Amino acid sequence: FYKRYFLQTNQLIYQLGEVSDVGVNLHVPGVPLPAHEAVHLLLESQFLTIIIDSMNTMTTVFRKTITVIAILALMEPQVSQGVSQAVSCDAAVQTYVCLPANYSSMDLPLPKEANLILIEIHISDVLVIDDRDFSITYSLYFNVQWREPRLHINTGFFQDRMESPPTEETLTPVDLNLIKDLWVPNVFIYNLKTFKVIDVLSRLAGLWVSPNKDVMYSQASQITFICPMIFNYFPLDTQVCKFQVGSYSYNMEKMIFAVSQLGYAHTSSFVKDRTKSIGSRSIVLDYDIQISPLEEDDKVFVGGPLGNYSLAGFEMILKRHVSHYIITYYLPSGLFVAVSWISFLIPPDIVPGRMALLITLFLVLVNIFNNVTTNSPKAEGLTAIEIWMLACILFVFGALIVYAVILNEKLTASKPRGKQTKRDKKMKQQEIIKMNNGSLGSQEKDPCHEEDAPELLSCHNDQSGGQLRQSLSRAEKKSGKKIKTNYEYAKVDRFFLFFSPFLFLIFNTIYWGYFLLWDKILCKEQGSQ
Repeated sequence: FYKRYFLQTNQLIYQLGEVSDVGVNLHVPGVPLPAHEAVHLLLESQFLTIIIDSMNTMTTVFRKTITVIAILALMEPQVSQGVSQAVSCDAAVQTYVCLPANYSSMDLPLPKEANLILIEIHISDVLVIDDRDFSITYSLYFNVQWREPRLHINTGFFQDRMESPPTEETLTPVDLNLIKDLWVPNVFIYNLKTFKVIDVLSRLAGLWVSPNKDVMYSQASQITFICPMIFNYFPLDTQVCKFQVGSYSYNMEKMIFAVSQLGYAHTSSFVKDRTKSIGSRSIVLDYDIQISPLEEDDKVFVGGPLGNYSLAGFEMILKRHVSHYIITYYLPSGLFVAVSWISFLIPPDIVPGRMALLITLFLVLVNIFNNVTTNSPKAEGLTAIEIWMLACILFVFGALIVYAVILNEKLTASKPRGKQTKRDKKMKQQEIIKMNNGSLGSQEKDPCHEEDAPELLSCHNDQSGGQLRQSLSRAEKKSGKKIKTNYEYAKVDRFFLFFSPFLFLIFNTIYWGYFLLWDKILCKEQGSQ
Protein backbone atom coordinates (compact mmCIF):
# COMPACT_ATOMS: atom_id res chain seq x y z
CA PHE A 1 0.00 0.00 0.00
CA TYR A 2 2.76 2.41 0.91
CA LYS A 3 4.73 1.44 -2.16
CA ARG A 4 1.81 2.41 -4.38
CA TYR A 5 1.66 5.89 -2.84
CA PHE A 6 5.39 6.44 -2.90
CA LEU A 7 5.42 5.71 -6.64
CA GLN A 8 3.04 8.64 -7.05
CA THR A 9 5.18 11.04 -5.01
CA ASN A 10 6.48 12.89 -8.07
CA GLN A 11 2.95 13.43 -9.36
CA LEU A 12 1.83 14.60 -5.93
CA ILE A 13 4.61 17.17 -5.77
CA TYR A 14 3.53 18.86 -8.97
CA GLN A 15 -0.19 18.57 -8.25
CA LEU A 16 0.02 19.66 -4.60
CA GLY A 17 -1.59 22.99 -3.86
CA GLU A 18 -0.64 25.61 -1.35
CA VAL A 19 0.25 24.59 2.20
CA SER A 20 -0.83 26.87 4.99
CA ASP A 21 -1.92 26.71 8.62
CA VAL A 22 -5.50 26.06 7.51
CA GLY A 23 -5.16 22.92 5.38
CA VAL A 24 -3.93 21.19 2.24
CA ASN A 25 -5.61 20.84 -1.13
CA LEU A 26 -4.84 17.51 -2.81
CA HIS A 27 -5.81 16.53 -6.34
CA VAL A 28 -4.46 12.99 -6.86
CA PRO A 29 -6.20 10.97 -9.58
CA GLY A 30 -7.03 7.36 -8.70
CA VAL A 31 -6.18 7.76 -4.98
CA PRO A 32 -9.21 7.21 -2.67
CA LEU A 33 -8.24 9.98 -0.26
CA PRO A 34 -10.61 13.02 -0.15
CA ALA A 35 -9.07 16.39 0.49
CA HIS A 36 -11.04 17.08 3.66
CA GLU A 37 -9.78 13.81 5.22
CA ALA A 38 -6.20 14.77 4.50
CA VAL A 39 -6.76 18.18 6.05
CA HIS A 40 -8.27 16.53 9.11
CA LEU A 41 -5.23 14.32 9.51
CA LEU A 42 -2.89 17.27 9.17
CA LEU A 43 -4.70 19.38 11.73
CA GLU A 44 -4.79 16.57 14.33
CA SER A 45 -1.07 15.90 14.13
CA GLN A 46 1.21 17.98 16.31
CA PHE A 47 4.12 16.60 14.41
CA LEU A 48 2.79 17.97 11.14
CA THR A 49 2.18 21.38 12.74
CA ILE A 50 5.85 21.63 13.65
CA ILE A 51 6.76 20.71 10.07
CA ILE A 52 4.44 23.40 8.65
CA ASP A 53 5.92 26.04 10.97
CA SER A 54 9.40 25.26 9.69
CA MET A 55 8.47 25.28 6.02
CA ASN A 56 8.73 29.07 5.75
CA THR A 57 12.49 28.77 5.63
CA MET A 58 12.57 26.04 3.00
CA THR A 59 12.39 26.10 -0.72
CA THR A 60 9.06 25.47 -2.40
CA VAL A 61 9.92 22.07 -3.90
CA PHE A 62 11.46 20.75 -0.70
CA ARG A 63 8.52 22.04 1.33
CA LYS A 64 6.01 20.20 -0.85
CA THR A 65 8.03 16.95 -0.63
CA ILE A 66 8.08 17.02 3.16
CA THR A 67 4.33 17.60 3.21
CA VAL A 68 3.62 14.52 1.05
CA ILE A 69 5.84 12.31 3.22
CA ALA A 70 4.06 13.51 6.35
CA ILE A 71 0.67 12.73 4.84
CA LEU A 72 1.74 9.19 3.89
CA ALA A 73 3.15 8.60 7.37
CA LEU A 74 -0.09 9.61 9.06
CA MET A 75 -2.40 7.64 6.78
CA GLU A 76 -3.67 4.25 8.15
CA PRO A 77 -3.73 1.60 5.45
CA GLN A 78 -6.80 -0.61 5.27
CA VAL A 79 -4.77 -3.82 5.57
CA SER A 80 -4.34 -3.20 9.26
CA GLN A 81 -7.84 -4.59 9.69
CA GLY A 82 -6.54 -8.04 8.58
CA VAL A 83 -8.71 -8.37 5.45
CA SER A 84 -7.29 -8.16 1.97
CA GLN A 85 -9.04 -6.18 -0.74
CA ALA A 86 -9.89 -9.34 -2.70
CA VAL A 87 -12.19 -10.72 0.03
CA SER A 88 -13.36 -7.46 1.62
CA CYS A 89 -17.04 -6.65 1.40
CA ASP A 90 -16.08 -2.96 0.81
CA ALA A 91 -14.01 -3.74 -2.25
CA ALA A 92 -14.88 -2.21 -5.62
CA VAL A 93 -15.44 -5.69 -7.08
CA GLN A 94 -17.88 -7.58 -4.91
CA THR A 95 -17.60 -11.36 -4.46
CA TYR A 96 -20.24 -13.87 -3.39
CA VAL A 97 -18.34 -14.68 -0.19
CA CYS A 98 -16.67 -11.78 1.60
CA LEU A 99 -15.55 -10.56 4.99
CA PRO A 100 -16.42 -7.24 6.66
CA ALA A 101 -13.80 -4.52 6.82
CA ASN A 102 -13.54 -4.78 10.60
CA TYR A 103 -13.02 -8.57 10.52
CA SER A 104 -10.10 -9.82 12.60
CA SER A 105 -8.66 -13.30 12.24
CA MET A 106 -7.38 -13.13 15.82
CA ASP A 107 -10.87 -13.01 17.38
CA LEU A 108 -12.99 -16.07 18.04
CA PRO A 109 -16.15 -16.41 15.90
CA LEU A 110 -18.26 -16.75 19.06
CA PRO A 111 -16.41 -14.91 21.82
CA LYS A 112 -19.13 -15.31 24.49
CA GLU A 113 -19.76 -19.05 24.09
CA ALA A 114 -17.93 -22.24 23.26
CA ASN A 115 -17.07 -22.74 19.59
CA LEU A 116 -17.91 -26.22 18.29
CA ILE A 117 -15.14 -27.70 16.13
CA LEU A 118 -16.13 -30.81 14.18
CA ILE A 119 -13.46 -33.25 13.02
CA GLU A 120 -13.91 -35.63 10.10
CA ILE A 121 -11.33 -38.39 9.67
CA HIS A 122 -11.41 -40.46 6.48
CA ILE A 123 -8.51 -42.93 6.61
CA SER A 124 -7.26 -43.90 3.18
CA ASP A 125 -4.79 -46.59 4.21
CA VAL A 126 -2.55 -47.59 7.10
CA LEU A 127 0.94 -47.53 5.64
CA VAL A 128 3.42 -48.50 8.37
CA ILE A 129 3.21 -49.83 11.94
CA ASP A 130 6.72 -49.65 13.36
CA ASP A 131 7.13 -51.70 16.55
CA ARG A 132 10.65 -50.52 17.16
CA ASP A 133 9.84 -46.83 16.68
CA PHE A 134 6.47 -47.07 18.48
CA SER A 135 4.78 -45.17 15.64
CA ILE A 136 1.92 -45.56 13.17
CA THR A 137 1.79 -43.90 9.74
CA TYR A 138 -1.38 -43.65 7.69
CA SER A 139 -2.81 -41.49 4.92
CA LEU A 140 -6.13 -39.74 5.46
CA TYR A 141 -8.38 -36.84 4.56
CA PHE A 142 -8.33 -34.54 7.59
CA ASN A 143 -11.37 -32.22 7.70
CA VAL A 144 -12.06 -29.46 10.22
CA GLN A 145 -15.44 -27.71 10.32
CA TRP A 146 -16.60 -24.70 12.38
CA ARG A 147 -19.21 -21.95 12.23
CA GLU A 148 -18.20 -18.41 11.20
CA PRO A 149 -21.16 -16.03 11.77
CA ARG A 150 -19.14 -13.03 10.58
CA LEU A 151 -18.96 -14.44 7.05
CA HIS A 152 -21.08 -12.66 4.43
CA ILE A 153 -22.53 -14.93 1.74
CA ASN A 154 -24.60 -13.69 -1.18
CA THR A 155 -27.96 -15.45 -1.47
CA GLY A 156 -27.39 -16.19 -5.13
CA PHE A 157 -24.08 -17.97 -4.46
CA PHE A 158 -25.65 -21.38 -3.87
CA GLN A 159 -28.46 -20.99 -6.39
CA ASP A 160 -26.04 -20.34 -9.24
CA ARG A 161 -24.02 -23.48 -8.41
CA MET A 162 -26.77 -26.01 -7.71
CA GLU A 163 -29.70 -27.32 -9.66
CA SER A 164 -31.79 -28.23 -6.60
CA PRO A 165 -32.45 -25.86 -3.69
CA PRO A 166 -29.61 -26.14 -1.15
CA THR A 167 -30.16 -27.16 2.45
CA GLU A 168 -28.58 -25.44 5.43
CA GLU A 169 -25.88 -28.10 5.65
CA THR A 170 -25.00 -28.17 1.95
CA LEU A 171 -21.30 -27.45 1.47
CA THR A 172 -20.11 -25.58 -1.62
CA PRO A 173 -16.44 -25.13 -2.55
CA VAL A 174 -14.91 -21.64 -2.57
CA ASP A 175 -11.51 -20.22 -3.41
CA LEU A 176 -8.80 -21.63 -1.15
CA ASN A 177 -7.18 -18.19 -0.81
CA LEU A 178 -10.01 -17.20 1.52
CA ILE A 179 -8.38 -19.30 4.25
CA LYS A 180 -5.57 -16.72 4.51
CA ASP A 181 -7.97 -14.13 5.96
CA LEU A 182 -10.25 -16.45 7.95
CA TRP A 183 -9.97 -17.37 11.58
CA VAL A 184 -8.70 -20.96 11.82
CA PRO A 185 -8.79 -23.10 15.00
CA ASN A 186 -5.37 -23.88 16.42
CA VAL A 187 -5.65 -27.66 16.11
CA PHE A 188 -3.16 -29.69 18.14
CA ILE A 189 -2.60 -33.42 17.53
CA TYR A 190 -1.35 -35.20 20.63
CA ASN A 191 1.71 -37.47 20.29
CA LEU A 192 2.23 -36.21 16.74
CA LYS A 193 5.52 -37.10 15.09
CA THR A 194 5.10 -35.82 11.52
CA PHE A 195 2.30 -34.20 9.52
CA LYS A 196 2.83 -34.14 5.77
CA VAL A 197 0.46 -32.48 3.29
CA ILE A 198 0.26 -34.24 -0.06
CA ASP A 199 1.27 -32.19 -3.10
CA VAL A 200 0.62 -33.02 -6.75
CA LEU A 201 0.53 -29.91 -8.92
CA SER A 202 -0.39 -27.90 -5.85
CA ARG A 203 -1.30 -28.59 -2.27
CA LEU A 204 -4.24 -31.00 -2.02
CA ALA A 205 -6.56 -28.93 0.14
CA GLY A 206 -10.00 -27.40 -0.18
CA LEU A 207 -12.40 -24.95 1.46
CA TRP A 208 -16.20 -25.25 1.61
CA VAL A 209 -18.99 -23.06 3.03
CA SER A 210 -22.66 -23.75 3.75
CA PRO A 211 -25.75 -21.49 3.85
CA ASN A 212 -25.72 -21.48 7.67
CA LYS A 213 -22.15 -20.09 7.50
CA ASP A 214 -20.31 -23.31 8.34
CA VAL A 215 -16.75 -23.47 7.06
CA MET A 216 -14.93 -26.74 6.34
CA TYR A 217 -11.23 -26.99 5.57
CA SER A 218 -9.86 -30.29 4.25
CA GLN A 219 -6.34 -31.57 3.59
CA ALA A 220 -5.01 -34.80 2.10
CA SER A 221 -2.14 -35.70 4.39
CA GLN A 222 0.04 -38.40 5.91
CA ILE A 223 0.20 -38.50 9.69
CA THR A 224 2.71 -40.31 11.87
CA PHE A 225 1.94 -40.36 15.57
CA ILE A 226 3.48 -42.08 18.58
CA CYS A 227 1.66 -45.00 20.18
CA PRO A 228 2.95 -46.20 23.59
CA MET A 229 2.97 -49.95 22.89
CA ILE A 230 3.63 -52.68 25.47
CA PHE A 231 5.18 -55.87 24.10
CA ASN A 232 5.20 -58.14 27.15
CA TYR A 233 2.69 -60.44 25.38
CA PHE A 234 4.44 -60.38 21.99
CA PRO A 235 3.41 -61.93 19.59
CA LEU A 236 0.09 -62.59 21.36
CA ASP A 237 -0.36 -58.90 22.12
CA THR A 238 -3.13 -56.42 21.34
CA GLN A 239 -2.21 -52.73 21.17
CA VAL A 240 -4.61 -49.82 21.68
CA CYS A 241 -3.44 -46.54 20.14
CA LYS A 242 -5.33 -43.28 20.71
CA PHE A 243 -5.40 -40.52 18.12
CA GLN A 244 -6.49 -37.34 19.92
CA VAL A 245 -7.10 -33.86 18.50
CA GLY A 246 -7.76 -30.70 20.51
CA SER A 247 -6.96 -27.05 20.90
CA TYR A 248 -3.52 -25.99 22.02
CA SER A 249 -4.57 -22.86 23.95
CA TYR A 250 -8.39 -22.71 24.30
CA ASN A 251 -10.02 -24.84 27.00
CA MET A 252 -13.54 -26.27 27.02
CA GLU A 253 -15.08 -22.91 27.88
CA LYS A 254 -14.00 -21.50 24.51
CA MET A 255 -13.67 -24.51 22.22
CA ILE A 256 -15.25 -27.97 22.12
CA PHE A 257 -14.06 -30.70 19.74
CA ALA A 258 -16.20 -33.55 18.44
CA VAL A 259 -15.95 -36.20 15.71
CA SER A 260 -18.68 -35.93 13.09
CA GLN A 261 -17.50 -38.76 10.79
CA LEU A 262 -14.90 -41.47 11.28
CA GLY A 263 -13.92 -44.43 9.13
CA TYR A 264 -12.12 -45.54 6.01
CA ALA A 265 -12.32 -43.54 2.82
CA HIS A 266 -14.17 -44.88 -0.25
CA THR A 267 -16.75 -46.57 1.98
CA SER A 268 -20.26 -45.55 2.87
CA SER A 269 -20.17 -46.53 6.54
CA PHE A 270 -18.55 -44.61 9.35
CA VAL A 271 -18.11 -45.23 13.03
CA LYS A 272 -20.54 -43.07 14.99
CA ASP A 273 -20.93 -45.10 18.18
CA ARG A 274 -19.19 -47.87 20.04
CA THR A 275 -21.43 -50.57 18.61
CA LYS A 276 -19.78 -50.30 15.21
CA SER A 277 -16.25 -50.94 14.10
CA ILE A 278 -14.69 -50.95 10.69
CA GLY A 279 -12.37 -53.74 9.62
CA SER A 280 -8.96 -53.02 8.24
CA ARG A 281 -8.54 -51.88 4.64
CA SER A 282 -4.81 -51.52 5.05
CA ILE A 283 -2.05 -53.11 3.04
CA VAL A 284 -0.47 -56.35 4.26
CA LEU A 285 0.69 -55.63 7.78
CA ASP A 286 1.41 -57.59 10.93
CA TYR A 287 -1.86 -56.51 12.54
CA ASP A 288 -5.60 -56.73 12.14
CA ILE A 289 -6.83 -53.12 12.56
CA GLN A 290 -10.11 -51.94 14.00
CA ILE A 291 -11.23 -48.37 14.65
CA SER A 292 -13.56 -47.23 17.43
CA PRO A 293 -14.51 -43.84 18.92
CA LEU A 294 -12.78 -42.60 22.04
CA GLU A 295 -14.03 -43.44 25.51
CA GLU A 296 -15.60 -40.61 27.48
CA ASP A 297 -12.59 -40.39 29.81
CA ASP A 298 -10.29 -39.94 26.81
CA LYS A 299 -12.25 -36.94 25.51
CA VAL A 300 -10.98 -34.59 28.24
CA PHE A 301 -7.44 -33.46 28.94
CA VAL A 302 -6.91 -32.09 32.45
CA GLY A 303 -4.65 -29.07 32.17
CA GLY A 304 -4.55 -28.11 35.83
CA PRO A 305 -4.73 -24.33 36.33
CA LEU A 306 -5.22 -23.85 32.58
CA GLY A 307 -8.52 -25.72 32.70
CA ASN A 308 -9.85 -28.83 30.98
CA TYR A 309 -9.38 -29.22 27.24
CA SER A 310 -11.82 -30.92 24.90
CA LEU A 311 -10.48 -33.77 22.76
CA ALA A 312 -11.77 -35.69 19.76
CA GLY A 313 -10.37 -38.63 17.81
CA PHE A 314 -10.49 -42.42 17.73
CA GLU A 315 -8.96 -45.60 19.10
CA MET A 316 -6.99 -47.83 16.77
CA ILE A 317 -7.06 -51.42 18.06
CA LEU A 318 -4.20 -53.52 16.70
CA LYS A 319 -4.49 -57.31 16.98
CA ARG A 320 -1.36 -59.06 15.80
CA HIS A 321 -1.58 -61.94 13.33
CA VAL A 322 -0.25 -64.95 15.26
CA SER A 323 -0.29 -67.54 12.46
CA HIS A 324 3.06 -66.40 11.07
CA TYR A 325 4.77 -66.78 14.45
CA ILE A 326 3.14 -70.13 15.16
CA ILE A 327 4.40 -71.58 11.88
CA THR A 328 7.84 -69.98 12.13
CA TYR A 329 8.68 -70.38 15.83
CA TYR A 330 6.11 -72.15 18.00
CA LEU A 331 5.49 -75.25 15.89
CA PRO A 332 9.16 -76.08 15.05
CA SER A 333 10.35 -75.57 18.62
CA GLY A 334 7.51 -77.70 19.99
CA LEU A 335 8.33 -80.49 17.53
CA PHE A 336 11.99 -80.35 18.56
CA VAL A 337 10.94 -80.92 22.16
CA ALA A 338 8.84 -83.92 21.06
CA VAL A 339 11.81 -85.33 19.12
CA SER A 340 13.94 -85.10 22.25
CA TRP A 341 11.59 -87.63 23.92
CA ILE A 342 12.76 -90.23 21.39
CA SER A 343 16.11 -90.21 23.17
CA PHE A 344 14.46 -92.05 26.08
CA LEU A 345 13.91 -95.02 23.72
CA ILE A 346 17.57 -95.23 22.74
CA PRO A 347 19.60 -97.62 24.99
CA PRO A 348 22.12 -95.89 27.24
CA ASP A 349 24.92 -97.96 25.72
CA ILE A 350 24.55 -96.14 22.38
CA VAL A 351 26.22 -92.97 23.56
CA PRO A 352 27.02 -91.30 20.19
CA GLY A 353 23.48 -91.61 18.84
CA ARG A 354 21.64 -90.39 21.93
CA MET A 355 24.10 -87.66 22.79
CA ALA A 356 24.30 -86.36 19.21
CA LEU A 357 20.49 -86.14 19.01
CA LEU A 358 20.12 -84.15 22.22
CA ILE A 359 23.06 -81.84 21.58
CA THR A 360 21.84 -81.06 18.04
CA LEU A 361 18.33 -80.23 19.26
CA PHE A 362 19.72 -78.07 22.04
CA LEU A 363 21.90 -76.02 19.69
CA VAL A 364 19.08 -75.57 17.16
CA LEU A 365 16.75 -74.23 19.86
CA VAL A 366 19.42 -71.86 21.12
CA ASN A 367 19.87 -70.55 17.58
CA ILE A 368 16.10 -69.99 17.22
CA PHE A 369 16.04 -68.22 20.57
CA ASN A 370 18.80 -65.84 19.44
CA ASN A 371 16.85 -65.11 16.26
CA VAL A 372 13.68 -64.39 18.27
CA THR A 373 15.53 -62.08 20.63
CA THR A 374 17.01 -60.13 17.72
CA ASN A 375 13.71 -59.65 15.88
CA SER A 376 11.45 -59.05 18.87
CA PRO A 377 10.51 -55.50 19.88
CA LYS A 378 11.75 -54.05 23.14
CA ALA A 379 9.89 -54.98 26.30
CA GLU A 380 10.36 -54.40 30.00
CA GLY A 381 10.99 -58.10 30.65
CA LEU A 382 10.70 -61.31 28.71
CA THR A 383 8.16 -61.45 25.91
CA ALA A 384 5.73 -64.35 25.51
CA ILE A 385 7.68 -65.95 22.68
CA GLU A 386 10.94 -65.69 24.61
CA ILE A 387 9.32 -67.51 27.56
CA TRP A 388 8.20 -70.25 25.16
CA MET A 389 11.64 -70.67 23.65
CA LEU A 390 13.32 -70.79 27.04
CA ALA A 391 10.87 -73.47 28.17
CA CYS A 392 11.61 -75.59 25.08
CA ILE A 393 15.33 -75.24 25.67
CA LEU A 394 14.87 -76.33 29.30
CA PHE A 395 12.89 -79.43 28.25
CA VAL A 396 15.65 -80.57 25.88
CA PHE A 397 18.27 -79.69 28.46
CA GLY A 398 16.36 -81.79 31.01
CA ALA A 399 16.50 -84.83 28.70
CA LEU A 400 20.23 -84.24 28.36
CA ILE A 401 20.63 -84.09 32.14
CA VAL A 402 18.70 -87.35 32.60
CA TYR A 403 21.02 -89.12 30.17
CA ALA A 404 24.07 -87.63 31.88
CA VAL A 405 22.88 -89.01 35.25
CA ILE A 406 22.35 -92.48 33.74
CA LEU A 407 25.84 -92.48 32.25
CA ASN A 408 27.29 -91.41 35.58
CA GLU A 409 25.51 -94.26 37.39
CA LYS A 410 26.76 -96.79 34.85
CA LEU A 411 30.28 -95.50 35.13
CA THR A 412 30.17 -95.67 38.92
CA ALA A 413 28.80 -99.24 38.93
CA SER A 414 31.44 -100.53 36.50
CA LYS A 415 34.45 -99.30 38.50
CA PRO A 416 36.50 -102.13 40.32
CA ARG A 417 36.23 -102.18 44.14
CA GLY A 418 39.83 -102.06 45.28
CA LYS A 419 42.98 -103.48 43.73
CA GLN A 420 42.78 -106.96 42.26
CA THR A 421 45.48 -109.02 40.65
CA LYS A 422 45.04 -110.57 37.24
CA ARG A 423 44.97 -113.99 38.85
CA ASP A 424 42.07 -113.03 41.16
CA LYS A 425 40.07 -111.64 38.25
CA LYS A 426 40.69 -114.80 36.23
CA MET A 427 39.65 -117.05 39.10
CA LYS A 428 36.41 -115.14 39.61
CA GLN A 429 35.59 -115.40 35.93
CA GLN A 430 36.21 -119.16 36.00
CA GLU A 431 34.01 -119.58 39.09
CA ILE A 432 31.12 -117.78 37.43
CA ILE A 433 31.41 -119.96 34.34
CA LYS A 434 31.62 -123.12 36.42
CA MET A 435 28.46 -122.28 38.34
CA ASN A 436 26.48 -121.70 35.16
CA ASN A 437 27.65 -124.68 33.11
CA GLY A 438 28.93 -127.23 35.64
CA SER A 439 32.42 -127.50 34.16
CA LEU A 440 35.11 -125.21 32.83
CA GLY A 441 35.46 -126.97 29.51
CA SER A 442 31.82 -127.49 28.61
CA GLN A 443 31.75 -124.31 26.52
CA GLU A 444 33.92 -121.50 25.39
CA LYS A 445 34.33 -118.37 27.43
CA ASP A 446 31.18 -116.25 27.17
CA PRO A 447 31.54 -112.49 27.66
CA CYS A 448 27.98 -112.36 28.94
CA HIS A 449 29.09 -114.34 32.02
CA GLU A 450 31.86 -111.99 32.90
CA GLU A 451 31.70 -109.60 35.83
CA ASP A 452 30.39 -106.71 33.74
CA ALA A 453 27.85 -108.88 31.92
CA PRO A 454 24.80 -107.63 33.85
CA GLU A 455 25.37 -104.15 32.50
CA LEU A 456 25.35 -105.04 28.78
CA LEU A 457 22.06 -104.80 26.91
CA SER A 458 23.05 -107.48 24.37
CA CYS A 459 23.54 -110.03 27.14
CA HIS A 460 20.12 -109.28 28.62
CA ASN A 461 18.44 -109.90 25.30
CA ASP A 462 19.92 -113.43 25.00
CA GLN A 463 19.27 -114.53 28.60
CA SER A 464 16.05 -115.66 30.06
CA GLY A 465 14.63 -114.03 33.15
CA GLY A 466 15.70 -116.91 35.45
CA GLN A 467 19.23 -117.04 34.10
CA LEU A 468 19.56 -113.27 34.43
CA ARG A 469 18.40 -113.30 38.05
CA GLN A 470 20.79 -116.18 38.89
CA SER A 471 23.71 -114.34 37.28
CA LEU A 472 22.81 -111.13 39.13
CA SER A 473 22.49 -112.86 42.49
CA ARG A 474 25.84 -114.64 42.11
CA ALA A 475 27.52 -111.42 40.96
CA GLU A 476 25.99 -109.43 43.82
CA LYS A 477 27.13 -112.06 46.40
CA LYS A 478 30.60 -111.98 44.94
CA SER A 479 30.89 -108.18 44.83
CA GLY A 480 28.89 -107.48 47.97
CA LYS A 481 26.83 -104.73 46.24
CA LYS A 482 23.62 -104.61 44.26
CA ILE A 483 24.23 -104.31 40.55
CA LYS A 484 21.95 -102.17 38.33
CA THR A 485 21.06 -103.62 34.96
CA ASN A 486 19.99 -101.92 31.73
CA TYR A 487 16.45 -102.96 32.58
CA GLU A 488 16.57 -100.74 35.64
CA TYR A 489 17.96 -97.88 33.54
CA ALA A 490 15.20 -98.54 31.03
CA LYS A 491 12.69 -97.99 33.82
CA VAL A 492 14.14 -94.54 34.37
CA ASP A 493 13.91 -93.74 30.65
CA ARG A 494 10.38 -95.10 30.53
CA PHE A 495 9.36 -92.91 33.45
CA PHE A 496 10.66 -89.74 31.77
CA LEU A 497 9.19 -90.88 28.45
CA PHE A 498 5.73 -90.41 30.00
CA PHE A 499 6.52 -87.70 32.52
CA SER A 500 8.09 -85.24 30.03
CA PRO A 501 5.04 -85.07 27.68
CA PHE A 502 2.76 -84.72 30.70
CA LEU A 503 4.87 -81.86 32.04
CA PHE A 504 4.97 -80.23 28.60
CA LEU A 505 1.17 -80.50 28.39
CA ILE A 506 0.80 -78.76 31.74
CA PHE A 507 3.13 -76.00 30.58
CA ASN A 508 1.10 -75.47 27.39
CA THR A 509 -2.14 -75.29 29.37
CA ILE A 510 -0.74 -72.63 31.68
CA TYR A 511 1.02 -70.72 28.88
CA TRP A 512 -1.85 -70.46 26.40
CA GLY A 513 -4.43 -70.05 29.12
CA TYR A 514 -2.60 -67.09 30.61
CA PHE A 515 -1.64 -65.24 27.44
CA LEU A 516 -4.95 -65.80 25.61
CA LEU A 517 -7.88 -66.52 27.93
CA TRP A 518 -6.74 -64.75 31.08
CA ASP A 519 -5.70 -61.68 29.13
CA LYS A 520 -9.16 -61.38 27.56
CA ILE A 521 -10.91 -61.84 30.91
CA LEU A 522 -8.68 -59.20 32.48
CA CYS A 523 -9.36 -56.75 29.63
CA LYS A 524 -13.13 -57.25 30.01
CA GLU A 525 -12.95 -56.57 33.76
CA GLN A 526 -10.95 -53.41 33.18
CA GLY A 527 -13.40 -52.30 30.49
CA SER A 528 -16.40 -52.85 32.80
CA GLN A 529 -14.74 -50.87 35.57
